[in-house]
Amino acid sequence: MAIAERAHARLGLLGNPSDIYGGKALAVSVANYGATVTLRSNLDSNDETIHVVPGEGEREGGVKLIESLLSVFFDDPPLRHLRSERQTGFTLTYTSNIPYQVGLSGSSAIVCAALRCLVRYYGVEELIPRARLPNLVLAAETKLGIVAGYMDRVQQVYGGLVFMDFNSSYFESEGFGRYERLDVSRLPRLHLMHLRKSGGQSGRIHSDVRRRFLEGDTEVAEAMREFAGIAERGRSILVGSAEGGEDGAVAEALAGEMRSNFALRRKLFGDAVLGAENLEMVELAESMGAAAKFTGSGGAIAVLCPDGDRQVRSIAEKCDRRGFAFVEVDVAPASEW
Repeated sequence: MAIAERAHARLGLLGNPSDIYGGKALAVSVANYGATVTLRSNLDSNDETIHVVPGEGEREGGVKLIESLLSVFFDDPPLRHLRSERQTGFTLTYTSNIPYQVGLSGSSAIVCAALRCLVRYYGVEELIPRARLPNLVLAAETKLGIVAGYMDRVQQVYGGLVFMDFNSSYFESEGFGRYERLDVSRLPRLHLMHLRKSGGQSGRIHSDVRRRFLEGDTEVAEAMREFAGIAERGRSILVGSAEGGEDGAVAEALAGEMRSNFALRRKLFGDAVLGAENLEMVELAESMGAAAKFTGSGGAIAVLCPDGDRQVRSIAEKCDRRGFAFVEVDVAPASEW
C-alpha cells in the first residue's frame, strides 16, 4: 500500500505578515514548486515501526519535521486511539523542489503533505475538520522552535487562492480562522522572483516586531490593521472582478495594493532587517514599472506586471543578468479535501 500527497509552495499576495498578529491575508498556491511525501505500509514485513527517511539527495531537516508531526498527530485528542488500534508500521519518504529558505514555505509543505498521507492512511477525514488541519501543521513546526503564522499552513491545506481572516475573537471561539476560497480565474498573471540560495530564517526577521506587538506597541498594532485592510481590499477587487470588472483595472488595482503592502512592511521593519538582496529584487521590479512585495519573510517576491509581456521580458532579462530566478506562477488548483 502506497499513498502519495503533494503540498505546494505558498505565495503571500496581500496582508502578510498580519497573519501572525490576528490580521488578514490573501495567498496563492504555486504549482511550480512543491513537496511530495509518500507513505508505504510495512504490512509485508510485519514491521510495526514508523520510519521517516529523506528521498535521494534531500536534506535531513524534513525528518525532524515529520517526526514532530507524528508526535502532534498521535497526541491530538480525537486521534490518540490510532496507534493502539492499528499496529502495522509504515515508512514516510519526502522530496521537494521548493528552493530552500527563500520565503516559499518549504518546511510546512513537507509537514502538510505528510499530514495528508496520515489522514488518508488512517481514514480520519471526518474526525478532523479541514479548518483544523493547519493548526496541526503549525503545532508540529512550533514544537521545533519555528516562529510562524497560520497563512502558509492554511494555504497549503486549501490550495488555489484563499482569503483568510484570523480575527482573534473568532479564533479563540472556533479554534481556527475564517477561510474563503476565491475564484482563481479572476487572478491576474503573477510572477515569482527569488534568490537562488537561502534567504535566512523567518523567526529572526519577525523577532523585534513580534516583541513590540506583545508589549502593546501602538505603531505595530496600527500597521497590522493596515495590512489586514490591504488584504480585505484585495479580496474586494477580485470578487468585484467576477461581477464584471475589467481585467486591466483589476491588475492595476491589485498592483496598487501590493505596493502599499510592501511600503508598509519596509516602514515597519526597516531596510537593515529586510536585507539588501531582498530590497534589490523589489527595486528591480519596481524600476520596470511592476508591483512587487515579499511572498513571505524574505528570499522571494511576488511580481505583478500590469503592462504585460514586454514588461515581463525586460524584468526577466535583468534577473538573468543579476542571477535571480524569475518564473511565471502556475497557480495550483484548490485541493479536494
